[in-house]
Amino acid sequence: MSRLSIGLKMRPLPFIPTISEISGSDARDIPGLEAVVSYWTEGAFSAEEWYEEVSDAWGTAGLVMKRGDEVMGFAVYGPQGYLPRADRYPLGPLGPDAALLAYLEGDPRSRKHLLVRVARDLRLRGFGGVEAIGSDLGRSRHIPTRFLLENGWEPVRRGFRLGLPYTLARADFGNTVQIGARARGFMERVKLPVLGGAPSPVTLSPHGPDGARMSPAPERARR
Repeated sequence: MSRLSIGLKMRPLPFIPTISEISGSDARDIPGLEAVVSYWTEGAFSAEEWYEEVSDAWGTAGLVMKRGDEVMGFAVYGPQGYLPRADRYPLGPLGPDAALLAYLEGDPRSRKHLLVRVARDLRLRGFGGVEAIGSDLGRSRHIPTRFLLENGWEPVRRGFRLGLPYTLARADFGNTVQIGARARGFMERVKLPVLGGAPSPVTLSPHGPDGARMSPAPERARR
């Protein structure tokens, strides 16, 4: 076999989407990420600063989906202590075993695939569930509530902020049978190439595998 043919086989094809972790060094090159991080951190961090700090303290907190150099979508998630905007929504506390999925960017197919990969990442790290503050009206910088519910998430509680409706939604791991059934349902709808192994649809959480909560500052008292 020639060196040329070996080289071609080792390179990923540019038209096949790939998903990778977001790091501080590449955060500035992802369109739209800066505005999302600024919103959920209330301007406390730039995207680059946030990913450098959270990645060191907590682990992977974002994924980006690309086709070649084209960004097709991204996911932002982490412990609630690093996403203080969440405290402003009158939806009650997050579950003690759940991290917050703040945002998904991309078309519906890309978002579904990112949702599965985020869930798999958190499940393998020992998390019990994932929660998100969905916008019932599909407002910017929020995941639409309808998208979450259509993908098997359950509404936990609903509330209004500045006269607009929001829903705290959650997805649990469940038992092994439930996880397998949800995975098959996800992938039947997504119809995208399986990248890096078949993902299991699972969820997020602000506690690591040992239950230690990471936070840059003490959490504000809930009102």
